[in-house]
Order: sequence, then structure tokens, then C-alpha cells
Amino acid sequence: MGTEEVKTAVLQEATAQADALVEAALSRASRILENEKRALQADADTQLAEYRLKRQREAATKSAALRIELRNAVLQRKQELLEELYRSVEQTIGETGTLYRQYLARAVSAIGDGTLSLIECREDDTAILRELVSLRPDAGAIVIEPTLSPRERGFLAHVARATIDLTLSAAVAALKEETTIEVAQALFAREI
Repeated sequence: MGTEEVKTAVLQEATAQADALVEAALSRASRILENEKRALQADADTQLAEYRLKRQREAATKSAALRIELRNAVLQRKQELLEELYRSVEQTIGETGTLYRQYLARAVSAIGDGTLSLIECREDDTAILRELVSLRPDAGAIVIEPTLSPRERGFLAHVARATIDLTLSAAVAALKEETTIEVAQALFAREI
């Protein structure tokens, strides 16, 4: 499923859920207001004006509370959809052989020549990384150790006196940090 299809699916799902929440909240608010009106109309004594004012304030407060509750639910769902989107990106790259290989190749090539000394990866990635590292001029000086858990895709690169986290989860977290606002605007533009 392409990014556009994911965006479309997420937007359709969010819109449908938001519409359902709005409909339920409006129905509930309508019932509350109708009940309050009946109660006010039945009250015919001298305190009627005072009683109406009190009930109207209560209805407005309940309505405002429902609107706030609805807004919070919609915002929460949008946040969940964004989280699901980024998890899906990580899962798609990690489980698609060619995309994952491209990710590893870019990560290896992004490290400057002569500075890489050790790569820590998972056992399943050792062969691919050996092949990718063999293309570097400093290939003979690079040690590859399968020390990461099988669930951790990507690798840790030890360069000079630093360790660079090039795991897929770290890359997606960085992507999320850089793009969350733009992605949210693209997915929820009409609501922002």
C-alpha cells in the first residue's frame, strides 16, 4: 500500500470516526437540552425565571463539556492514527526485503570512509551488512558483530569515539520528530 493510499485510508477512517462521534454527541446534547426544556416549561410558579436561568446554565455547561469531550476524543484518535502511521512505516520498511536492504545500504553509505570500526546488528542482517561493507574502501577495518536482538532492525555504528544509532526504530523516531506536523496537516488539513 503506497503512502497516498495510507494517507487516504487514514483520512477516511478518521473522518468516519469523527463524524460518528459528532453525531453521537449532538444526539446526546439534543436529548439533554430537550429534557431541560420540558422541565423548565412545567415549572409555572414565581421562581420560573430563576429556574430557567439555572437550567439553561446547566445545559450550556453540559453542552460545552460534551464539545470538549468530543474534541479531546477526536484529537486522541488523530494522535493514535499518526502513531499507527509511523508504526506502519517502520513495519513496511522492516518487512519488505528491498526497502529494508535500501535502508541498510543508505545507512552504511552515510557513514564517512575511514571512521567506521564496528557494526552491531542482528544475526539476520550480518550477511547483508558484510556485503554492503565490502563495497567500502575501509572494509577490512570494519568488524561486524551480531549483538542486537532479532526484533531490532538496522544497526549501531561505532565511529571514532561515538556510537551512531542507525536502527530502523531510531530512524523512524527521527522521521516522526521531523515530519509529524507536516503529516498531520496533510492528513487532517480541513480540520486544522
